[in-house]
This record gives sequence, C-alpha cells and structure tokens, in this order.
Amino acid sequence: MAWRAGNIVLNPSPNAAQARCLAETHIGLPEVLESRIQPPVPTPAPLGGWKIDGWVAWHWIEGEPAPERAGEILLAARTYHDLLAHMLYDPVFQERDDPWARADRVAWGEAMPDYPAEYMAMLAPVFAEPVPELAVQRLHGDLTGNVVFAPDVAPGIIDATLYWRPPAFAEAVILVDQGWFAPYIDLTPFADTPELATMVPLAARRRFAD
Repeated sequence: MAWRAGNIVLNPSPNAAQARCLAETHIGLPEVLESRIQPPVPTPAPLGGWKIDGWVAWHWIEGEPAPERAGEILLAARTYHDLLAHMLYDPVFQERDDPWARADRVAWGEAMPDYPAEYMAMLAPVFAEPVPELAVQRLHGDLTGNVVFAPDVAPGIIDATLYWRPPAFAEAVILVDQGWFAPYIDLTPFADTPELATMVPLAARRRFAD
C-alpha cells in the first residue's frame, strides 16, 4: 500500500538492499521525451540512504494507469529499458524471495512449480517451452499497471519491480496482460519484440505462477 503526501509517495520497502538497488537504478536518470521516470527521494541528513522505518519515498508522477494502452506502454518501456541497459548486475536480484521473485524463477526454470497435479497437467504445454538465451539487463517486470497517463505529457513509469532478464520478457508480459485488460489482443506493436514466440510462454508462466 502506498501513501501520498503532496509531491511525495511513500512505499513500504522489504529491506535496505532492495531500497538501495531501486534508488541507485533510478537516481540521476536523464530526462527523455518518450517517458517520465519516477525519481527516488533520499532520507534526510544525517541518516543518509534510502529507507527509514520500513518506508521508501519517491516523487509523485501525475497520471492514471490505462492497462489497455499496450502500444504506448510498450514504447515507454523500451525507452526506459534503454536507460537501464548499461547498469550492472546486483546480487539483490537473486536474494529476493517474495512471491513475485519466486514466480519469475518458476517461469525461467530456476525453481520448480508447486501446483496440484491437475493444474500441472493443464499447464504442461506452457511449461514445456524451451528457455531462450538472450542478453539480460535490469528491467521493470510489471509495467502494465505501472505506466500512468496524463494529458499533454509522456507516459510515466512508476513502482518499479526490478529483474535481471531480457527486455523482451517484460514486453511479452505486457502482451500477455492484454488478455485481462483489453477487448482484443493486438500483436502489431510487438512485431519486433525479439523471440516473441518463445517469450510469450515464459510470460504466461510468470502470470500463472504469480
């Protein structure tokens, strides 16, 4: 649950390492025309750091989610991921043990799913798909509901959940999400998503395992 106070948003933070990683990823990112990036707010001096009493602070970005606007979400995501492409691996990606991190590992075959036998039988075709080898980087793994829109400004990217995966995986998650939010699924914006045919089953695994 998040709380807003003026131009500041307070979010609960599970631990200091994740707070640091999120803040260091987003602090000082250059402004771009295609998307608005939510910058972190450091804790007051003399404390330093990014977390206090279990909370982290971010600057408020005006706008409302529009999960059905997949094409615009995709373009904003690509600009954002380009900004993160040079950043190095952080051990916090492997240390995370929340339900979403576990679902991600299930999707990529790094952990076994723990579902009833009947459910596994139904999902067998999805989990049988091979895992492709693509270049990996930091990415936002849950963009569909976390890109906000407001008049006369670029889409804003908020509430980042970071993973160390191919950007195409994040794009496939956006596509899979359209099954919930859009009246029909338009593949056109995703025509140049790398390895789309293999990324979509991985994204489906992620959502099944969430």
